[in-house]
Amino acid sequence: MLEKISHSFEAGRRGKPDELDSGIAHLIGAHLLELDQNARFDLRVSGTFRDGKPLVRVSGEASDFLLQEPCIESNISRIVLDRYNQVHITELKPEDILLKLNFKPQSHSLASNGNAGDSGNPIAVAYKNTPNHLPLERYVAVAIRDIFDNIYHNGGIVPDYLARYSGISELRGLRADGKVGVEALYAGSRLDSLTQITLALEHEKSLSIIELRGGANKIIVAYLDKLGEETEQSLKNPEININGADSWNKGGWEVDEGNREAKPYRDGFASYGVQEDSFSGEDPTKPSGTGTFLARYIAVQLVGNNLADFARVTLSYTIGKEDVGLNIITNSTSSLSQADLERIVRAQIPLCIKDTIQTFNLRDPNLYRQIVSDSDYFHNPGLPWNSTKTLSLR
Repeated sequence: MLEKISHSFEAGRRGKPDELDSGIAHLIGAHLLELDQNARFDLRVSGTFRDGKPLVRVSGEASDFLLQEPCIESNISRIVLDRYNQVHITELKPEDILLKLNFKPQSHSLASNGNAGDSGNPIAVAYKNTPNHLPLERYVAVAIRDIFDNIYHNGGIVPDYLARYSGISELRGLRADGKVGVEALYAGSRLDSLTQITLALEHEKSLSIIELRGGANKIIVAYLDKLGEETEQSLKNPEININGADSWNKGGWEVDEGNREAKPYRDGFASYGVQEDSFSGEDPTKPSGTGTFLARYIAVQLVGNNLADFARVTLSYTIGKEDVGLNIITNSTSSLSQADLERIVRAQIPLCIKDTIQTFNLRDPNLYRQIVSDSDYFHNPGLPWNSTKTLSLR
């Protein structure tokens, strides 16, 4: 009998401090790439409140020529302001946000190196029979997060398809902060059940905790029923917990300081293994994001070409080097050996960081902005590392 393993994932709402900081870091990165596609940067963003105003600290390393741009501070201020207003549905003006910059020029030897800009061991996974080949707990957590963010940004209106399933057409009074955690149980590489869904939702006092729990619960159940129909599987009624600590009427930077590096597991694949920094605010020579995109792409090729039912791919980068280590495991779901799978991948998918940047067009600022819009790196099937191409077995 197969042993069962538990996996979990947590998706932060767009107004959660860590998530907001990450989005701002990535939008600043997009701006730097717009200034120069060869820009190097490793940015940190941390938000808080001071004297009733948002205070945002932006620091880290950047190519020295970027720091000489005459409008760099005003442009970063605009990016911070626009993102904050968008996420929190506010109309703050430049004088309403405090900004502190503390950039350091990146070393010339590192900035001129064309290979991996850091060492790292990125990890990614894929399943054959799940939406977007994602672990189901990850897919569900991000989807539910998006549902409540969309309700909030649409004035409390529940999307039509969920309103029909749930009988709830409005849930007015949500605010921007919160998170969604989902736990699942697997037997080998097969989903056994979703076991628990936990939500923390910031809300106005006008929305009582009883109304919030009742409405949110019905929306989640409706979503799971619809997903079960689409995937032709029973999701076995997981336990749903909403605002277990009771009412939550004030969140965001006013009560909690964020940091784009606080929870790197939420960028990647959480309980399947994370050994990297947050991807947000890093240029594409860093292996944390770029390497994880490539690992994910490899995993998707394996399950998308019916070479395995599950794939976990680990890459190994050494700073300044071109060679990349590769490890693939399939939980014994492939008819091919581990050595054969790795040989097939190496023969058909370039692994060095320069090739990966080109394959996925990672110097495109619009790709950075799309990721911020999605507030996720893997849920959108249109992102290039989520697509499948035909592999030859020879």
